[in-house]
Amino acid sequence: MLKLSDMFEQRLNKLRKTLAEKNLDGFLVSNFYNILYLTGFKTLTDDEREAWGLVTKNNIYLFTDSRYTINNKFLILKLITPEKGLIKHLQEIVVEEKIQRLGFEGDDLKVNELQKIKEKLVNVELISLEKLIIKIREIKDEEEINKIRIACQIADRCLEKIIKTIKVGTSEKEITFRIEFWLKEKGYDLSFYPIVAIDKNSAVPHYDTRGGNNEKVKKNSIILIDFGAKFQDYHSDTTRMIFVGKPAREMINTYNILLNAQEKTIKQLENDNNPVSIDQFCRKLIIDNRLPTYQHSTGHGVGLQIHEYPKISFTSTDVLLPNQVVTIEPGVYIEDKWGMRIEDTVFIKENKQIEVLTKFSKQPLIINF
Repeated sequence: MLKLSDMFEQRLNKLRKTLAEKNLDGFLVSNFYNILYLTGFKTLTDDEREAWGLVTKNNIYLFTDSRYTINNKFLILKLITPEKGLIKHLQEIVVEEKIQRLGFEGDDLKVNELQKIKEKLVNVELISLEKLIIKIREIKDEEEINKIRIACQIADRCLEKIIKTIKVGTSEKEITFRIEFWLKEKGYDLSFYPIVAIDKNSAVPHYDTRGGNNEKVKKNSIILIDFGAKFQDYHSDTTRMIFVGKPAREMINTYNILLNAQEKTIKQLENDNNPVSIDQFCRKLIIDNRLPTYQHSTGHGVGLQIHEYPKISFTSTDVLLPNQVVTIEPGVYIEDKWGMRIEDTVFIKENKQIEVLTKFSKQPLIINF
């Protein structure tokens, strides 16, 4: 097992290799998750600009205020104060490290932030780059894979407990609350606000449980549960279907077709590294059974964020590679009736073998009261 400092050094070296190829002297990091990935440091929220990172050829700087402390000795901490803000620190470092070409996250930096930096770093060429670090992040190291694996195990245990609490009259928000309570009682957290959709609501692929009509379980209901657990900042993603009472033959037949398509698509990852053809492969298995195709992508990467690269869709330009963690999540949605989706988080190993990390049973789950 790598020491923590060695792990971050490996990540930094990947970035520095790219910077050298692009003839850059440094890279300004503004994205919350990219700072966390490179340094292990995170602020209280991911949507407020409370920290910055700067990677140069020899150093990595972290800029934040005195509310936060750091223990990582490989970081050079620069405190942001009313007297000395980010730009003044950058002006000094640019001179000290002879930075002439500085990259920045063009898909994260705000226009007004860029304008202020341009005004003060007049002798520095600023180069906008997009998806630079997040594309590095799509290849997971051993530490990341272990954390995602544990997150999946936690989600499996949670789902096993929550299903036992479902009864006629239980509402969507009650199920959601029980998922969140179970996780937080055990010291974990949600990856995202769960989708719990009952009956007609399950026909809406990304149904908003928080803002929905809070449908309740009835005899012969169908329930879709899409949720994830988070362990040490890393996510899992699972969707399972629950049938109440005696499901209609049409439902079970559709479910079996969907399950067959989902499992064959997971197996196909061993033979095909093209996300577009994987997406087409999965859809064809469903369409050939005279069922409608689904409106969303077949899958996505998972890591520090619930949606990462690679994308598995008809518009993807990515490549499926060893040490990526992705979801496979096809669905069938019958408007105004019901819908279903089956989703697993899976790990593409070095030998192209596939490990399904979410192990909760996918056999038709029927509960009777």
